[in-house]
Amino acid sequence: MAITVRANPAQIKWDHFVETADLVDPNDGSPVDAVTRFNYDLPSRQPRRVDGRVALADPLVLTITPLCRVRPGTRKTAALLSHEQLHYDVGIVTARALARKLMQIRARNLAELRQELIAAFDLHFQRRAGLLQTRYDRDTRHGLNAQQQRVWKNQMARVLANPNSSRLHGYWL
Repeated sequence: MAITVRANPAQIKWDHFVETADLVDPNDGSPVDAVTRFNYDLPSRQPRRVDGRVALADPLVLTITPLCRVRPGTRKTAALLSHEQLHYDVGIVTARALARKLMQIRARNLAELRQELIAAFDLHFQRRAGLLQTRYDRDTRHGLNAQQQRVWKNQMARVLANPNSSRLHGYWL
């Protein structure tokens, strides 16, 4: 079997956004109209043994959910929602890369398995997703540069279409 990723939902809507005053970009501290990130859930299940080593249970489903905020009074346009969708999609594609890594982890004991998991989650969801989020906002000027927005959207569409993708816009997932 495998560790798989499920996005719930796959597409965000304005209904997913919670109004939040004084909204700032978590990467650069600049004021923004909306922020979209993601939460994740990996159920805790009894690990298994593979060739005498400890590995995660199989099958497992890593679930990604949106964490969306919008400044009160913001015009909720299709363009802004599209920009925010790509932020959420970063969570989905980095989760798929993480799932592939999690399937490979083998440890001598539970403590070592736990350390490997912490390192993998940090690498994919903090460092790599954080780098992608920051680069995306810089390149698109938070969605205001329509040409760069299209470039990122086209590249994301290709990555979403290929579950084995390991890079987005030249950056590791």
